[in-house]
Amino acid sequence: MKLMNEQFLIDQIILYLGQHQRFGGKQNEIMAYNRLEQLRAMVGLKDADEATDYLISRMEGAMAA
Repeated sequence: MKLMNEQFLIDQIILYLGQHQRFGGKQNEIMAYNRLEQLRAMVGLKDADEATDYLISRMEGAMAA
């Protein structure tokens, strides 16, 4: 798989979570988690909790800008 950039992964996570919230479905949940795991590995975080905190901080930063 091609190396995805950080913003792409964040956008994908938001997309899958939004689809999961609206339509449900295990596939959207799984894809959001897979993208979160890719983000975790890319940024060098130790677990999904740290990756989630990182994702939230990046989203808050984007909304503040």
